[in-house]
Amino acid sequence: MEPAFQHLIIAALLGLLVGLQREHAASGIAGLRTFPLITLLGSIAAMLAGQFGGWIIAAGMLGVTGIAVVGHFFHRPIDDDDVPGTTTYAALLLMFAVGALVVVGPVAAAVAVGGGTAVLLQFKPELHGVVKKLGNTDVRAIMQFVLITCIILPVLPSKTLGPGDFFPLAPDTADALKVLNPREIWWMVVLIVGLSLAGYISYKFFGRNAGILLGDILGGAVSSTATTVSYSRGARDDATATETPPSSL
Repeated sequence: MEPAFQHLIIAALLGLLVGLQREHAASGIAGLRTFPLITLLGSIAAMLAGQFGGWIIAAGMLGVTGIAVVGHFFHRPIDDDDVPGTTTYAALLLMFAVGALVVVGPVAAAVAVGGGTAVLLQFKPELHGVVKKLGNTDVRAIMQFVLITCIILPVLPSKTLGPGDFFPLAPDTADALKVLNPREIWWMVVLIVGLSLAGYISYKFFGRNAGILLGDILGGAVSSTATTVSYSRGARDDATATETPPSSL
């Protein structure tokens, strides 16, 4: 089978998957027919862009945006507690991009994004329930973990440093004293905090035994040292307040 037909089939199947979920959810805006058309449009635009230029993809995205805008103004609200169709409109734009990614990018990435979109849409009540169970302190702990993982870790130098990098020393002495790698050291901080946070979240939602079990599994797979430190911190926290999430730092 020609690669072009393979790409079109994959795009259509991904669109059908998301369209099935939207049809089942009775979104009232786009469903089983609209989403496959959107993903096919994205794939065809990406194919034409190879010959006529990337502006075709931009024009296609603009067209889908126009459809979403028109649908927003002419669609009658179904639920007064929510902005009607906001999630479906976003899914339309994303699935157009997924259709284009099937052609121009890794197909596996497109399949993962398309499948993940369907799962994310399907589990809306469960996700909202999780958010409602999290208090301000819990969210703060999660954001602290994001801070040390996504902001601090990437900017740390991934090279071995020593006193010679900051003070004038003889070359041989400076090289012998290079023993510290800031990023590798910070990885241990990330592991310890991550294990503590994962154990606490599991404890809060599934009970104490589930939290301990998850910590054992993750610790055995990642680092026994991090697990030991994490449990030591957990024991210290239990002595003060069992319902307080572990501090990140």
